[in-house]
Amino acid sequence: MNLLPDTHVLLWAADTSDRLREDGRTFLQRPETQPAFSVGSIWEVAIKSGMGRSDFRVDAICCVERC
Repeated sequence: MNLLPDTHVLLWAADTSDRLREDGRTFLQRPETQPAFSVGSIWEVAIKSGMGRSDFRVDAICCVERC
């Protein structure tokens, strides 16, 4: 199954955040699930990461490499 999750799911999946429920994480990791991430999501992560916001602590490069 092809899946296009939004930016929040991308971030939660790349991290060990409890915000992504266990059943959602399990679904993303199933062999038949083919997640794809939009360029817009990658761009959003890079922009927010570059702004240095205190409430956004994500290493954009690390996030992309894990997915």
